[in-house]
Amino acid sequence: MIIGMAGGVGSGKSTVLSVLNQYEKVRICMADELGHQAMEQGTQAYQKIISHFGSSICSEDGSIDRAKLGKIVYADDRQLSMLNEIIHPVVWAEIERQAAKYGEDNLFFVESAILFESGLDKLCKEVWGILTDDSLRFQRLQESRGYSRKRAESIMRNQVSSSFLKRHCDRLIHNDGTKEEMEAEIARIMSRYGYRRGNSGK
Repeated sequence: MIIGMAGGVGSGKSTVLSVLNQYEKVRICMADELGHQAMEQGTQAYQKIISHFGSSICSEDGSIDRAKLGKIVYADDRQLSMLNEIIHPVVWAEIERQAAKYGEDNLFFVESAILFESGLDKLCKEVWGILTDDSLRFQRLQESRGYSRKRAESIMRNQVSSSFLKRHCDRLIHNDGTKEEMEAEIARIMSRYGYRRGNSGK
């Protein structure tokens, strides 16, 4: 079963996923990593991207410089849409392939920074959301990534809100208390699926 994992920057998705990964029959898939792999030299997506955006986005070794590409697509919504049209089908196909490999009796979690925005939620049987107080998210971003408050606010404004997650997610995990409290909440949710902690078979 494919489960989407949604939560804004600073919500603690990595921590939650690391806890989930300790459970039996749980697999974690990072959609952003698949997107990066899709752009590697030699792939069809790579050829399409170069054909559309030109070789100026490449590094000296011919690989796509994501920083250069980012400057183009984040300044022009049409260019971003074009990039998404190239990358998203490749990523979705790979997610489906990996999920099918593990079977329906596994919980196949997919993490994406733009789960709803990209439409990836439609591929998921369920979507779980991570709720974290905005002030704590600011603090985490400043301490772990060195972001200024202005930059953190700018990023958070362009992501789905907590109220959106409450309306659109099948299950919610609160991550603004202690790690022990978050782990206990995950344990309660996972027990409903009949899964227990212990990943010795992975």
